Amino acid sequence: MSDSSGTRYVLGRLAWAVGVVWVVLTATYVILASLPATRFVGLTPIEMGFAAVTESNAGPLAQYVQWMASFLTLDWGQSTFYDTSVVSLYADRIPITLAYVVPGLVGSLVLGTGVATYAAVKPDSLLDRALSAVSYTGLSLPAFVAAEALLIGVPTLLGWTYVPDRNIGFWHPRNLQRFALAAALIAFTFAAVQIRHVKSETTQYLSAEFVKTARSKGAGRLSLAVHVFRNTWPALVSVVLGEALGLLVLTTIVVEEVWGIQGVGVAVFNGFGAGDPMLSFTAVFGMVGLGVLGTLLRDTARALLDPRVS
Repeated sequence: MSDSSGTRYVLGRLAWAVGVVWVVLTATYVILASLPATRFVGLTPIEMGFAAVTESNAGPLAQYVQWMASFLTLDWGQSTFYDTSVVSLYADRIPITLAYVVPGLVGSLVLGTGVATYAAVKPDSLLDRALSAVSYTGLSLPAFVAAEALLIGVPTLLGWTYVPDRNIGFWHPRNLQRFALAAALIAFTFAAVQIRHVKSETTQYLSAEFVKTARSKGAGRLSLAVHVFRNTWPALVSVVLGEALGLLVLTTIVVEEVWGIQGVGVAVFNGFGAGDPMLSFTAVFGMVGLGVLGTLLRDTARALLDPRVS
């Protein structure tokens, strides 16, 4: 792809992303406009719809403009379930989730991409078979079953505690140990998906001329893995970003619900269950935003790195 066509492609995908975000915000406005101004929880009136975020007596156009301005400036109103502002709830819960999600994703990349590529350049080796078994198990085992099994078995055997201590900070070594099980499950789940795609992509290149040339020159297994990875990683980025969001959201909710971790996943889950309007809408927008961002990054990476994309 030439520089000019690549720039046009990236700008086109960026315009698509902005359009999707605008459509989602507009659809949310329409839904909010149809909600009653208040509802009663027991005997307490709870503001809903535009009463929760803007002036309800304004005209439709003014409401729409105020809604867009409020949303884009993070003025997201109150959570009816948690009785606090939505922004402060996210600020409190997101660091808890990141404390185990980030190490888990890093671990999945090391195992599912790095080690898996090294194993795949020598098909049917012991390491390759072992990682295939990990992939098959991770893809077939539901996340809630794995979470329950770890909850019952590992803390009992090792004496681990999985509930974080807020008084010492989330990145304290003791809390990192307490998040180890959650991070391990995230790594296992994501690595299972990556191993399958890495094996598939790597196999396609094992008969390529550059691999044969490298073998004839005495390149070792690690060197071959590096050569192959340089050609497979754009496709792998595309696949991982395309599949990661839904799996991440589901696994996060399962981990926090089963293990009692008070992160953003269980907060959103509770918000949906309780019919919390602003928490639910902002969570949906966040997931859509992450999906759009992932798609945009995937397409941009393919456009810049894969010459076959036109």
